[in-house]
Amino acid sequence: YPYVGSVASRYLAPAKAELPGYIHISTRGLNDSTAAFLGARHAQLKFLGVNPPKNLSLPKGLPPTAAERRMALRQQFNSQFQAGHGKAMTETFDASFQQAEKLMSRKTFFEKPPADKDLERYGKHDFGRNCLLARTLLENNATCVKVTHHGYDSHAENFNFHLEQLGEFDKTFSMLLDDLHERGMLESTLVMIYSEFGRTPKINVRYGRDHWGTAWSIALGGCGIQPGAIIGKTNEKGTAVAEREVDAGHLFHTYLQALGIDSTRDHEIAGRSVPIGDPAAQPIKELLA
Repeated sequence: YPYVGSVASRYLAPAKAELPGYIHISTRGLNDSTAAFLGARHAQLKFLGVNPPKNLSLPKGLPPTAAERRMALRQQFNSQFQAGHGKAMTETFDASFQQAEKLMSRKTFFEKPPADKDLERYGKHDFGRNCLLARTLLENNATCVKVTHHGYDSHAENFNFHLEQLGEFDKTFSMLLDDLHERGMLESTLVMIYSEFGRTPKINVRYGRDHWGTAWSIALGGCGIQPGAIIGKTNEKGTAVAEREVDAGHLFHTYLQALGIDSTRDHEIAGRSVPIGDPAAQPIKELLA
């Protein structure tokens, strides 16, 4: 903590951004304390697939002018409360209102279905639709968008599961990358593909593969990344890193420095000194453009 998406929101999102800084599109309702000490404004906003969040419209009978007066009254109460209690007690509450306002003003993202030709290219499954929504958000200046593709926990029937999963992922991701490139967005967009761990090189008795944290790989591209670079390798059996081992600390520095964030600085937190990146780690310099 904080998550890399929350850090991106803190240092890259414009002060008057029209969208929340860190958006996560998934088909599962998992919530995490992503922002930690950076504050609720930079926490992930979770979309359950392409379905719009509830209550994106004003209540019936409430005209926009009345809604504006109601918001102004709430802000007045906040200011009065902060005078005696400090702003920390109202920040989380206020951040939720700000995120709701931003989404209500951009609800057209969810009202217009994707074009048939885009669905044919990306796929009509959930992941294809989620990546199309991610593309729309990025085209409209979203700072950080995360899309989760679930279903790789293949303790049994590994080959059947992965044939299905990769059949969805490979085509959809290729289309997204092509579109970012053709729209001139790839030079300013860092693309990251990663998982929480790898899978055992050995197949178990259930024709599956179990958790394996000793060696696995990720892929990066776009903003600040050297195209075609391959860093490190495993041994012949894929059981351990044989050359140029890096860990999450190195990767975190690499992500941020590719985007122009000085990861050697500290977060500005009153009374505390918290490094942005692990002081004991360095970026993967041969990967940076």
